[in-house]
Amino acid sequence: MIETPFYFSGDDSALFGVLHEAPARSGRSAFVFCHPFGEEKLWSHRVYVAFARALAAAGHPVLRFDYAGNGDSDGSFSRSSLATAIADVRAAVGEARRRSGVHAVSLLGLRLGATIASLAADELGDIDRLVLWSPIVDGSRYMQELLRINLTTQMAVYKEIRRDREALVAALRAGETVNVDGYEMSLNMFEQVSAVKLADTPKRYAAPCLIAQIDRQPGRPMPELTRLAERYANASIIVAQEEPFWKEIARFYDRAPSLFDETNKWLGAANAAATIAPTA
Repeated sequence: MIETPFYFSGDDSALFGVLHEAPARSGRSAFVFCHPFGEEKLWSHRVYVAFARALAAAGHPVLRFDYAGNGDSDGSFSRSSLATAIADVRAAVGEARRRSGVHAVSLLGLRLGATIASLAADELGDIDRLVLWSPIVDGSRYMQELLRINLTTQMAVYKEIRRDREALVAALRAGETVNVDGYEMSLNMFEQVSAVKLADTPKRYAAPCLIAQIDRQPGRPMPELTRLAERYANASIIVAQEEPFWKEIARFYDRAPSLFDETNKWLGAANAAATIAPTA
């Protein structure tokens, strides 16, 4: 398998990507992977690489890339936002088409990356497949969770909370950044993500969509994911039994077998459906 690292042009920054080439022209959709936020990107990296290689081996070229200000891409993390990430996805889709020679491009995202993929698919309009692994549905709740990480860090460093959540938000509005696990979050990122209510409005994207609930103890899909699925014209929900591999956990995660299997089954069914000729 050929894996080629390279830089390509985003709106304002040079973006770093790796293209996992399919061994032969299969006519299958290329994929662009949308990574999660901050430390979740770090902990999920091996799983992303493993699934990119599996997809490429099955005939799907895959472009993994870093948003501006993230990873090996140019730019400052503190200047990144939801809007800049969506713009970077748009650039990555164009680059995937150009380098793979495949016009049909699908998006796959995890956590906030899944949210970004969902929003980008609505904006771009010509995405072939959409795969949302454990998407962030309520952006405000997620941002509050990130602020809680800052409070935990304060307790570890100072043995007290010197700035509570209200003070942290006030600092953002005063032009400061707030540190979350070593990443300087800006007001733009905080406000744009906080405004996301992914399940509140119908989606313009109408092609096949997979929504994956990832859970240690899988049961029925969470109500918010069911509501999200209802907003799409053609969505399916799966429940995969996995540890939350986007966090620092005891188990070493280089693959997510249940998640991979369920996603591949759905892709196989979607590919088969697409090749069935309509009846007269």
